[in-house]
Amino acid sequence: MSDRGVSFVVPVYNKADWLPAVIDRIAAQRGDFDRQFVFVDDGSTDDSLEIVRRKTDGWKNVVIESQANAGSAAATNRGIALASMPYVKFVDADDLLHADATQILLDALQGDDRACLAFGGYSLFRDQADLDLDGALGRPAMRRHVRPLRAAISRSLFNPTQFLARTDALRAVGGCDERVVFSQEYALTMRLARQWDFLELDAVIAYWPEVVGARLSNNQGRQLQRVTRAVQLFLEDYPDTPWSLRQYISRRMAYRAWKYHRRANRAFWPTSPVFWRQAMAWLPILGGHAAFVERCGKVYESAEISAVTSGNEGRVHGQ
Repeated sequence: MSDRGVSFVVPVYNKADWLPAVIDRIAAQRGDFDRQFVFVDDGSTDDSLEIVRRKTDGWKNVVIESQANAGSAAATNRGIALASMPYVKFVDADDLLHADATQILLDALQGDDRACLAFGGYSLFRDQADLDLDGALGRPAMRRHVRPLRAAISRSLFNPTQFLARTDALRAVGGCDERVVFSQEYALTMRLARQWDFLELDAVIAYWPEVVGARLSNNQGRQLQRVTRAVQLFLEDYPDTPWSLRQYISRRMAYRAWKYHRRANRAFWPTSPVFWRQAMAWLPILGGHAAFVERCGKVYESAEISAVTSGNEGRVHGQ
């Protein structure tokens, strides 16, 4: 196995309209590295699986896996398990890659034992014809994030299409948390950030369409519910998380819950227990931080369920 080999891992669920362009951009990746292509169809009910098979016909080192619908986290983990190269380049099935994306991420990460992944920027688009996906990116500036767990919890640092990671690191942390069915990268990012550095490149390498139909991520309440659940489980799984960080996490989750509750219910702060919970979060949390975060998450239980109820739709962009 080449030490510069990359496995492209693409979870797929009902993305027939976007897959041809997505696969074309994977094929267009420039660079001197070995490649494996892993597609995991998560029970699509449209023509996604047939499109993958047709578009990759004749490619070398292709793995196409089909499974019953289990959600994006499970599909991503299956892709990680099938990866045979030392690096994994994730690609969401409706995002487009710049031709140099994989090359510059690989160049930055290879040989850096302290970092587990490298990521670049993104841009939204309406019309692919307006994009320059093949112009040279050169050698972008790089910034190191040292054990960025606090930053990873505070905000979404990247979506899957934006980063390339070491396969051994992904497996060492157990991949995505499948208990959070529709959000793959948030829990994975936290797990990685507690052990390794991240490298950020000052270059746009991924392009997201502004409109991709119905998504679970379009429902802010459900999105915040998944994020809060991921944080709760992280605190349960890693009780050695420093107290100051656990306190910060709890305070942030409480404030998010209050902001959502206030907007959704037009709540007036003196009469709202949700307000007083976030106010009390500035004091030492009693009874355990994970339990406190779980209580914060109950605010979202009344969030209206969106039209999409299953599949690989969850993202944590723009938290």
